[in-house]
Amino acid sequence: SERQNAGDLPSIELPPITGDEYERLGDALLGQKKFYMAYVQYEKSLGLNPGNVRVEYKQGLALLFGAKHLDAISQFKKILEKEPTYALAYEGIGRAYFQEKNYESAEGNFREAVELEPRLWKSFTFLGYIYDFQKDHDAAIKSFKAALKIKPDKGLIYNNLGVSYSLSGEYQKAVEAFNNSIEHDFRDGKVYNNLALALANLGRYDEALEAFIVAGGESRAYNNIGCIYLGKGMFEEAVECFEKAIELEPGYYAKAGDNLKKAKALNSRIK
Repeated sequence: SERQNAGDLPSIELPPITGDEYERLGDALLGQKKFYMAYVQYEKSLGLNPGNVRVEYKQGLALLFGAKHLDAISQFKKILEKEPTYALAYEGIGRAYFQEKNYESAEGNFREAVELEPRLWKSFTFLGYIYDFQKDHDAAIKSFKAALKIKPDKGLIYNNLGVSYSLSGEYQKAVEAFNNSIEHDFRDGKVYNNLALALANLGRYDEALEAFIVAGGESRAYNNIGCIYLGKGMFEEAVECFEKAIELEPGYYAKAGDNLKKAKALNSRIK
């Protein structure tokens, strides 16, 4: 029997890619942190569906996440020229200004965003950061609580709330917030470190040590507790902790050795 030559195969004409498909490609690339490639796919989508504000907003995100902050601001402002009540565009501008450390402009845009759409929890979270920078910790606490009303399962927000409580000296509330963060699956080392510092400020040193161990291992934990004892004038306890840190990692913990010398020198003065 005769075989058909490859050149004789019928050609298959694929259907053209739609604007929605280009958008989905852009979404996938954005999720992979390929921001320029995502931007290009969104541009192709807009070529087929011009004026699609949703895709224009995603282009702004691609610019924002790709550290093109001024271009992102320009993109979001173009959206607002067409749709002045598009709250996410205000949030995007706020995030870009925040990355540029222009906190005053960022604050104004985040406030506008939540006024238009009160469920934008990210805007409340960024407002909390800004208020802490401004040392207005009460306002920060209110902002993080507002974010939690919208996203009560978001462990990161509880961590942020705990930091604000710590900065305002409310260490028991800080401990509760950090524990809530852990319970809501935010188990980054920094939350355990934050928890340890709050516990230490309450005089709960054994619990603080346990949290420091989870955050960064035993040797570093003993060094950290030693530093806390040193700062509180508890020099004998500091010496013991620094010696323990060195015993656990003699070749690594030169830092604990320096702290031990300082603690011993200070301890000798009070005897």
